[in-house]
Amino acid sequence: MTQNSPLAASPAASPAVVVNPYQAVVFDWDGTLLDSTHHIVGALLAACRDLGLREPTREQAGWVIGLSLQTALRQLVPDLRADQADAFAERYKAHFMHLLGEMHLFDGQAQLLRDLHARGIVLAVATGKSRQGLNTSIERLGLQGLFQATRTVDEARGKPDPDMLEQLLMELDLAPETVLMVGDTTHDVLMAKAAGIDSLAVSYGAHRASLLESSQPTALVGTVPDMQAWILARVAAGDAVQPVAARGGEA
Repeated sequence: MTQNSPLAASPAASPAVVVNPYQAVVFDWDGTLLDSTHHIVGALLAACRDLGLREPTREQAGWVIGLSLQTALRQLVPDLRADQADAFAERYKAHFMHLLGEMHLFDGQAQLLRDLHARGIVLAVATGKSRQGLNTSIERLGLQGLFQATRTVDEARGKPDPDMLEQLLMELDLAPETVLMVGDTTHDVLMAKAAGIDSLAVSYGAHRASLLESSQPTALVGTVPDMQAWILARVAAGDAVQPVAARGGEA
């Protein structure tokens, strides 16, 4: 599989024989692993109402998910004054934290991560969340120790810039062709393409299937079970990958 040969996956598609299985999977967080899209959109719209700003549509709010908050605001609320930016960020975070307890992983995602980890697959995260936000989410969900490395907008340029993925490749000493990026937005797909990495787009999150198709991912699936099956059929098994300790990665 290469970036130049998009593959449309479907529930009826049978797993192909993989000659060069992926050794690492990089996941987006919100809308891909965490069922949080509805809550993020709600928090963005509520912050607009708090400040008396023009309220965008839910689709418009969903499009900016995955971007850094600063970039998202420039796209979503163009009439936001510079002196209102901090207040907007505070109101958004307040609404988001209020909804945090309602957010959970999509069904089966925790088991998928544990299965991949048990196979020796290198797991990483590339997200538009803040470092504090990601760490809090990982701890709340009991996923500590599963990811060898993570990148947020606090340490790298935001999506679709490939900086997050390029940093992860360097830290984990991985070749681009051995890595799969999984995400629910065109920002994830374009980031992966810029880094020379295959991408699996999932349409159960923030961006609809037709929008994701326009960015030409390596493959596109519509449900969580299809995503899980697609990945498990295409990763290295057993001792094909060095264990984390031997790679010198993060815990």
